Order: sequence, then C-alpha cells, then structure tokens
Amino acid sequence: MSVDYFDAAATTMAIEYDGQNNAYQATPWMPTSGSQTWKNQIFELNGIRFANGTNGADFRLRVHSINGVMPEICFARVQVTFATTPALSVMNPSLLFTTNSANLDFGTVGDLVSYEITDDQGVSLRTGSVPVGADGHASLSVQDLGPGFYNLTFSSLIDDQTVTRTTTFGIVTPTPAGALSPDSFFGIDTHFGHYKSLEDGLMNSLATIGYGHIRSDINWSLIEKQPGVYNWAGYGFEAKSQQSLELGMTPQGVLAYNNTNYDNGKTPSSAAGLAAFGQFGKAAAEHYKGKVSDFNIYNEFNGTGFNNGACGTTAACYVQMLQAMYGPIHEGNPDANVIGPIPSTIDDNWNNAFFAAGGINYIDTFATNVYGYALKGANTPPEQTLLVSKLPALVQQVRQAAGNRHVPVWITENGWPTYAPGSTELQQADNLVRAQVLAKAAGVDVFSWYSAMDDGTDPNNREHHFGLFGQPVDGVVGVAPKPGAVANAVLIRAVTGKTLGARDSLGSATAYSYPYTGGGSTTRVMWSTGSEDIALHTTQPLIVTDEYGSAQTVNPTDGAVILTLNGSPIYVTGNVDSLGLAQSAITMKVADQSIKGEAILVTVTADRSDRKTDLPNELTIIANGAQPIKLRTSPGKVTSATISVPATMLLGQRTIAVDVTKAKPGKGGNNKHEPSLVAGLRVTTNVVKPFEISVQPTITSDATSRSYFLDIDLKNNRTSAFTATQVTYQVGPASGEVPDVANVSANGTASMRFPLSDIPLFDSLRYSVTVDSENGSDTLSGSISYAPIEPTDHQSLPAIDLATQATWVSISGSRSGNSDLSGHLRINYNSDALVIDAMVTDDKHFGARTPSTLWQTDSIQFSTYDRVPGHAGGQRVEIGAALLDSGPSVYTFAAPAGQQSGPTPGAKANIVQDGSNMHYVISVPWTSLGFSGPPMQTIGISFLVNDDDRGSSGDSRDGFLQWGSGVGTTPKNPSLFRHAQLVL
Repeated sequence: MSVDYFDAAATTMAIEYDGQNNAYQATPWMPTSGSQTWKNQIFELNGIRFANGTNGADFRLRVHSINGVMPEICFARVQVTFATTPALSVMNPSLLFTTNSANLDFGTVGDLVSYEITDDQGVSLRTGSVPVGADGHASLSVQDLGPGFYNLTFSSLIDDQTVTRTTTFGIVTPTPAGALSPDSFFGIDTHFGHYKSLEDGLMNSLATIGYGHIRSDINWSLIEKQPGVYNWAGYGFEAKSQQSLELGMTPQGVLAYNNTNYDNGKTPSSAAGLAAFGQFGKAAAEHYKGKVSDFNIYNEFNGTGFNNGACGTTAACYVQMLQAMYGPIHEGNPDANVIGPIPSTIDDNWNNAFFAAGGINYIDTFATNVYGYALKGANTPPEQTLLVSKLPALVQQVRQAAGNRHVPVWITENGWPTYAPGSTELQQADNLVRAQVLAKAAGVDVFSWYSAMDDGTDPNNREHHFGLFGQPVDGVVGVAPKPGAVANAVLIRAVTGKTLGARDSLGSATAYSYPYTGGGSTTRVMWSTGSEDIALHTTQPLIVTDEYGSAQTVNPTDGAVILTLNGSPIYVTGNVDSLGLAQSAITMKVADQSIKGEAILVTVTADRSDRKTDLPNELTIIANGAQPIKLRTSPGKVTSATISVPATMLLGQRTIAVDVTKAKPGKGGNNKHEPSLVAGLRVTTNVVKPFEISVQPTITSDATSRSYFLDIDLKNNRTSAFTATQVTYQVGPASGEVPDVANVSANGTASMRFPLSDIPLFDSLRYSVTVDSENGSDTLSGSISYAPIEPTDHQSLPAIDLATQATWVSISGSRSGNSDLSGHLRINYNSDALVIDAMVTDDKHFGARTPSTLWQTDSIQFSTYDRVPGHAGGQRVEIGAALLDSGPSVYTFAAPAGQQSGPTPGAKANIVQDGSNMHYVISVPWTSLGFSGPPMQTIGISFLVNDDDRGSSGDSRDGFLQWGSGVGTTPKNPSLFRHAQLVL
C-alpha cells in the first residue's frame, strides 16, 4: 500500500486492516519526521482478508497524536497493489532464536538478498548473500554464530533500486528446565491483546526467554459493561492467559480500574462501588479458577495516574478497597493469591499508613512497583535506586507485620526506558540484570520487568520505550529483541536451579559479585559501577560468559584469572578459592573518543618494572574481529603492543574486550587446549560522528530593532581538518544554501550565523540543517522557536494567542471552544523578576485545593530551564498559580538548587476574576527561578492553563492548553520547552 502524505509533524502512522488474524490487524508504526514536505510511505499488509471487517472498511489510516493533539498530516493518494510476496522483509514471527533453530527467513520479489551481521558492539561478523527461491523466500542459517545479540542489515535489488532494511536478532540456548514454573523469580509485564498480529511471536519469545510469570490487566470496565454481567471472552486476558499456560508461563491478572456503571466511572470509593468491585473480583476468581490464582488489586493506587476516586490516594482508602475485595475473591477461589498494595514506588509514609490500617491482613502477597531510572539523573544505575536504599528494609517490614503468616514480597513493575533522555538499549540490558540480582539479594520472591514490548516509537516519549522488544520497523514482520531480552535470557539460564548466596567481599564498594550455587556448581554474577580488575584465585578452569551468552573456558595463570569488571555483568562458573581486587601488571588503554566507521587502536601494556612481577615472556593479545598479536615482556621493563580493533557504525559507548593469554595453551586435563588467561580486560570508548552539528536560535536587539538568526556550530571530532563544502538549512518558512562555508580545524569548532527574515514568533518551527563535506554528509533536524521576552516597560509584540498558538491536551474531558478555555499570554521581565501576564477565558472556575495540589483544578503552570532546550545538565524550575478558595497562591513544584518546594519565595500574585475572565499577573524573582539576575543566554520556557469543568476531588482536570510542552505530563522534559531570549 503506497501512501502519499504531507509530513507535517514528527510522529508515527500505521494502517489497521481487516486481516486473517483479526479485523483490526495492524502494520508496524512508521515514523514521520515533520519535514514539511510531501512524502511517500510503503506499507506491507500481510495476511489480508478484506471483507469490510474494520468498522465497515477494509483498512484505515492511523496517526499518533502528539501530547493529545492530532498533527495536521494530510493524505493525498493511497494506491493498493496485491502480491503474494513482500518487497523485502524478514518473515520470522520472532527474531529471538534458540541455538537449535536459528534461521532467518527472507521474503522478497528480488533475486538475491545481501546481508551483513554485526555483534552487539557493531563489529562486522559476516557478510554474504543468499539466492531467492521460486516461492519468493530465501533462508539463512545463523546457528553457527552461537548465543548473542546481533544486528542485521539486508538488502535486495528491486526495480533497479537497492532496498535496504535493518533489524536485530538474538540467539539463546534452549529454555532451561525449571524456568517456566510458578516458583520462578522472573516475571514480565505485558498488555494482552494490545500488539495484535505480533502477539503470538511475542508470547513465544517471552516463554523462550524463560519468564515464569506474566502480568496483564483484567479491565473491569471492558468486562462488566452491564451491571452484574461479565463478558470474559470479549477481553484479551481470556485467550492470552490460556496461551500463557500452554507455553508454561503463569498468568497474573491486575483487577482494575473503574466502571461507568459505578461511582460516575471513577475509581470505586462508595460502598456500592466497592461492593460491585468486590463482586467483580469474586467473579474473576471463579471464572479463572484452576488457571489464574494471582490477582493484583488495582495498580498504583497511591497516585493520580490511575486513581481518580473520591476517597483519594491514601493508604486508608486503599485498605477499604482491599476489605471489599479480599473476602469475595477467596469465596470465588479459596486458593487465590490476593496481591497488594502495589504503590508506584517505595513510599515509607504511605507504606507505614498501610500497615497501621491493617492492610497486611487483606493480602496474601505484598507487592510494590518501584522505578528509579531517573532518580539521580538520566540512566540512574540500579545501585543508586530504592532497590538498594529502601527495598531491603521494606522486605523486613513486611515480614514483621505478617507475624506468623508467610507473605511473599513481589516487585510487580521495574524498568528502564530507552527513550532519548533516558537509557540506551545497551544500558537497559545492564540495568535489567543488575536490578534483578539486587532485588533477589534484598529478599524479593518474584520480580516482574516492565515491559515486554515498546508501546510506540516517539523517541521522546518515555512510555513508548520500556519494552524488551521494539516496535517493528519497515521490512520486519515479527518482533525483534533489544539487548535486554537476550541479557535476561542469559541471566535466567545462569541461575535457574541455583540458590543465591551472600555478596562476595571484593574489597571495593563498587564491585559486585553474587554467587548462585546448585546443580553441582557455582555461578557468580559480577559487575562494577566503575572499572576494576578482580582476581579469582583457582587451580581449575573457569567458564566465563558475557552478558549475551557467549562463553569461553579459561585456564588460570599462576593460580588466578584476572578479569575487568564494568557495568555490563558477566558470569563466572567454577570453583573459586578466593577473590578480590587485583593490581594487574597488564593494562589496556583506548582513546576516550573514537570515530564512527574507523578502526580503533588499543594499547596493551605489560609492566615488569618490578623484577618480581611474574609474567610470561610472551603474551598473545586477542580481540574480537582482529588478528591476534604478540606482546613480549622482560623483567625490569615496561613493554606495549597496539592492536587494531575493527570499526563500528553504532554511536555511543562501545565496550572493547581483550583477552591477554599465554602464548602457549594451558597444559593437562580436559581443558589443555583452552588458553591460559593472564587477564580478561575491558575498556570503553565513546563512538561519535566525524563531525557534529548543533543549532541555536538567536535574537539580537537594541533600542530600535530586533534581528533573528540561526546559529550553527560544526564540531570536528577528527584529528585532521575538514571543509564544510555546503550548508543547507530550513527553519519554518525560511531556507538557504551556502557553499564553501567553513574550514574546521582538527578537534575544533566552527560557528556560523545565518539571518532569517519573516520568521514566525512564539511558534514551534521545524528546522533541518544538512552539512556536506569531502568526507560525507550529515543532517540534523528538530524543532526550535523564537520567543522574545520583552521588558515590562517596552511591550511592542502581540500577545501569544492561546486559542491558536497553544495546543489542547485531554486528560478526561474535552474543550468545546474558546468560551470553554482560551486566552492571551505575555511573558515579560524587569531587573528583578520574570512576569507572567495571562488573561484566561474559562466558563467555569473551581478552586477547592491546597497550594500544593492547585494543579488538579483551574490554574496555570509555567517552567523555566536555564539552558537551551535539549542541552543536558541544566536546571528546571516549575511554578503554579491559582485563585484558590483560600485566595491567590503561587507555589513552586520543582525548586532551584538550594531551595525547596513550597510557596514561591518573593512571588507577587495579582489574580482577578471578572465573570468568565481570569487575569493572572505573576511576578517571580529571578532568584526563585535559579538565576542571579536577568539571564543573557537562551533559556527554555513552557506554559499551560489547566481546565477543570467538574469541580470533583482528585485530579479534576478535563485537560490543559499548553504553549510549549514538557510540563503537563510526566516525565517533565525541558527539551520540549520553547526557546526564549530576553530582548531590549
């Protein structure tokens, strides 16, 4: 299906169609870039039925909204062509294979499929081509690659054009006996039925990984559409829980969230609503008896994300819900496992209130969600989260509260999202393994990772990227793993059937080693939050397995194996007499920064300056993809050798592993042909582009005029100069092309400034910058804005029209028009303060809130960022203001360094209501925004108006009008703020 469309925004689009699996079968979501040009997208619809089952049609186009706002993407032409073979796709339902069934199945109309396979670090392992048979398929066996995580690029010549696709795949050993068990520690969260045609491939993959538990919602509102009438078959949990059982996984249901038949469709809180919820729980327990015993009672009741009930979010309210559910569920199934309280995090005050209210008496298993991926900045490591600081104490608190009862402790959700401001996919894999081991060490009985599969493709949307499998891309029919899927499979295989022991003492607070013993052997899971050499003293061979399952047997040298630990866990199996920090005489160095596509030089040094240092006179240096080289050592000398490691095309942190072995293999025993390992070293380098583009909108001004520019910086990462032969740019309606722009010195930066005419002010503008050079081209695109902040005594620009320049984001209601919510906004300044002047039109006003909860009703919120939006390391401050029933209030939600949340220091509020108009004039001192005075640099700013048309309890907002973004939803994201600059 060929679709011509106007690329109006960076989002995703897909086609739902009447297919053989269901009437709403979906293609993968395809990204759009917001280039403001006409484009074409090809969709492949596999397994079509086309009997008008898609709501009376054969197919429909879908576009993802952006923060609740539908972008103005326009479709001009849709052309449908029928074929028995796709243009070029990898056809496997799942790209997670076991070692005995690793075969890639290509489908294409071409004659030949060419391919390249690289490892997890992007190093090329294999290239080649396979012929296409008469049936349009080509098969490639990859079994000989062995366990690991791999990247695949494949292409075919079609209609005289080369079509290229990319994806990933993983290979793991078969699922171990005992992994798929109700007694398993390992679980996974998913959304049954959400992934449509991908479901079977995903479910089989999850079983292959070895998850013993699988958790999904049992949605009350979609099952009990008429009071007392339950339609289980119409909801996805019915079929998928059965499929889980058939695959060996134990399904776990989340009874939630509300029902339009009770309590006005909100979280149940009245006696009648709670009783109905209890009867729903009883009916679920009866219906699933013998199949599903584990029932979560609600999810994250302690926050307003899921709980909008009249009672509120307190532990006491939740215990009332438990009291209404516990008895009926056990009436439905006496063997049911009632799981609660499942708060969103480990909140000591909330948990203490839960125990004080007797909540432990109404659960069989204590469970909590716990996230910490951004607790101390982007990609906060597990060791710095509540998994370490609070979880062990919580486990003990549960045991004490339970008394003589055995109440297990489960983690029902934990994860690290791989979105732009968060973790990379490789970091997610590291964090997953470390988090699960730390949770087990804290006494947790079951750990469920959130989640199985990404829910979207927006790179800035956190909720889209928690999965261990990514959303399919063009040319991929099934599900493709992220590194974390393979890493979790390797951990499960390493520890299944073994018992965790106490953490080994390595003489370092940042080095971790946890022994798992059973089945006649001990396997240690080892890592470091830094980089440290560890000596494992042994006289016997050890099996060392990397994070993705590649294993080697090594013989000790002089009674020890020395390994470098870093953030990527490894597994060491075998008898170890003792272990601890080592001062290795063998070290490895690499440049902190390496260039994409260029080989990396690694220097290995042997230090025998102390003549007592015992090292072989000849060593062999081995690196993946490189020819081994020799390193000769001599007493009293320091000698080095350099090995060239193959290039990678992957950007970001790359781990380089080097084995330093005796030149001659070890002697004796069954492992006499295995190398005698002197040191297994690992070091990291950051792979960057040859040159990098950055942009910044700039406004210059004097007493009589203002000018607008696009500033472009070119940073040369190479050690040789290069010339930018041409720069092409577009910002909103403005564009230009400049030849022979700049010569950029080695490791230097060149700056350019281009004037812009008739540039729209205050709006978000798409930009694109392409730089050509003799060594290649690169393009940077995104959004910027020009928002001049004028002095309070020199206002010449029109106000921001919130009806046309802001966007509506729905929470639980709609905006009927300008009379419902609109207004005008001016952002001004003086030497002392930033001044927000907003005239808001709203046909209803409510103010029954405290200052700290004013955001739940009619109010404004604004946020500043002290750097260019998108530049890391800045400080975000968020403030709200409202006319509450108690009077005007200005409250700081996110305070600058050295200050605390609370009433905004020094703020002045003049908030006046005149009928349906509310005039806010809020003056906030620069110091309360984290500035010493008026900032001279470009800053970020965002503003919104909350709309409450109901006046109910909790979060009562229908939605909000936002100018800028990144404030009204979580996580807060300053990269979405508008670019603002103070002018004269």
